[in-house]
Amino acid sequence: MTELLHPGNGSRPLESIAAWRELMAALAEAGETMAADADAVPAVDVAEGFGFLLNVLTDQFERAALRRSRHPVFLPGVTPVRKFFFDNPDTDYDIAVLGRARRYRIWGNRGTSTYLSFCVYSAMGRDGTTRLVNLSDDDIAFSPGGDFEVILSPEEAPGGWLRVDADSRAVIARQYFLDRETEVPAKYRIEALDDPAPDPPLDDQGFARIARTTATFVKAAASLSAQRVERMRATPNRFVATGEHGPYRTPDNDYVVCWYSLGEGEALVIDVRPPRCRYWGVHLANRWGQSLDHRTRRTGLNSATATAGADGSVRVVVAGADPGLPNWLDTSGHPEGWVLFRWLLADAPVMPDAERVRLADLRDDRGAAPHGGSAR
Repeated sequence: MTELLHPGNGSRPLESIAAWRELMAALAEAGETMAADADAVPAVDVAEGFGFLLNVLTDQFERAALRRSRHPVFLPGVTPVRKFFFDNPDTDYDIAVLGRARRYRIWGNRGTSTYLSFCVYSAMGRDGTTRLVNLSDDDIAFSPGGDFEVILSPEEAPGGWLRVDADSRAVIARQYFLDRETEVPAKYRIEALDDPAPDPPLDDQGFARIARTTATFVKAAASLSAQRVERMRATPNRFVATGEHGPYRTPDNDYVVCWYSLGEGEALVIDVRPPRCRYWGVHLANRWGQSLDHRTRRTGLNSATATAGADGSVRVVVAGADPGLPNWLDTSGHPEGWVLFRWLLADAPVMPDAERVRLADLRDDRGAAPHGGSAR
């Protein structure tokens, strides 16, 4: 194959060409991870696995490119169709990549969302973890009209402050909603305070670095997702605590998860008494940790939308068909997948009980179901 030479130096091949080929090879390798169990898993999981890779690819290339910038900007981390890493349907994630500046300012208006926080993440270590610093609305001063300001710097600053250093890579803004129809989202911006110069154009070496960073991340995301499933499939239909819940965890949250596995005509019945907390929610996700379709189906509930019993307990039914009971979550054609509960700023996390049952039995007994109650 003929090498294309760098126009400024006829003796050196273009590094971007080599990096592009490495990226294509990494994508193919990650795709083989998705295809490895094609004979043993539902076809929908294979198709969505390839979609997951493209979601991660586009997101990470964008993030990697912004690391060269001294002009940060908040961009949506996930959307209703681009999803990964156990996104929550009730949460807006905005991510600003921190580049070469030392100090930043975030400012805006609080709105009325149930929860707002800003969390700074470091580069990922060899063990797959990140160091983080979190600032939630409990520790931010707001004007009577809801305006606020947060400084990000190595040295402590008065008022709202987050420590950043040379290892800081991104700040993620999270907003939780109980009712998107009535709550007003917060609005905010970020800027560098060190009078940055314009960004350089994307050159040969710059593209090569971005492509290689993206390739590494895509392969890691595919491998991590597959490993999570293998660990949980050994104990299906049972909830466990997740501990740190991956590199981009929210420190104000406690998480419990279950790998559900249902045959034809089966349902998973989940009973729980949620703790006192700012927010709790439950939703379904596919094999790769992407929330199921929450635009056109009910695949998630929270403390405002779930129906509770008189004692505050909640029964959730996970099934592929409507059993005619409150709190049904639609598996949307996924006989296997994840159920994830979040307890935000909870007094103490709790562990739900789960039982796999025949859907016909639920329908026969629905008149006597003990968890009627009114909406919370």
